[in-house]
Amino acid sequence: MYNEEHEDCQKFLHLETEKRERILNAAMREFLHGFKKASTDNIVREAGISKGLLFHYFGTKENLFDFLIDYAIDIIQTQYMDLINVRQKDIFDALWQMALLKRDVSQRFPVIFEFLSGVYLDSKDCPAKQHLKKFKELQTKIYSEIYEHCDKTLFREDIDPQKVVDIVHWSLAGWADSKTVSMTPESVGTEMSENYDLYLDEMKEYLDIFHKCFYK
Repeated sequence: MYNEEHEDCQKFLHLETEKRERILNAAMREFLHGFKKASTDNIVREAGISKGLLFHYFGTKENLFDFLIDYAIDIIQTQYMDLINVRQKDIFDALWQMALLKRDVSQRFPVIFEFLSGVYLDSKDCPAKQHLKKFKELQTKIYSEIYEHCDKTLFREDIDPQKVVDIVHWSLAGWADSKTVSMTPESVGTEMSENYDLYLDEMKEYLDIFHKCFYK
């Protein structure tokens, strides 16, 4: 997703792994304070590089932010979204496997998970709304495919399958939103990571209820 054709971006991508990751992690942590509040001085200090070098690679603060979002989305897509089995016949098994896979990604890429969660929550302060729009569209596409391929013959015959899908989707979306309503962009990623197993337990309870209510 991120622009690999830009010459300076190519140079950055070919830095030694440790240095590249140090710059990326420092920048993502700083942008958790919000785009406007984020300081490039803090980024270069944390990364151990000069400000001139940072701007040599990215030109502007906004370009750096754009790159980080594309970079984070690319990791999330390849390590999470592309691995989701959208053809799982049992809709509740599919949603549960998604949740487990997301936990795995949050543990393997904690800074990326925290950064993208924070940006997603504070999208009003995000100058790269088009990037997030694409990310949301990708999420919507995955859920649509899961709901499309699920075996609707498993549902009770006296219930409209589409209404079951709607109820499940709206309920889980509302439940997820309720977990972040009191969080700040700076804390959302960390709090979600620290409490993910508790969220999983609660989600499993809801999925079990749905199973009892809607399956034969």
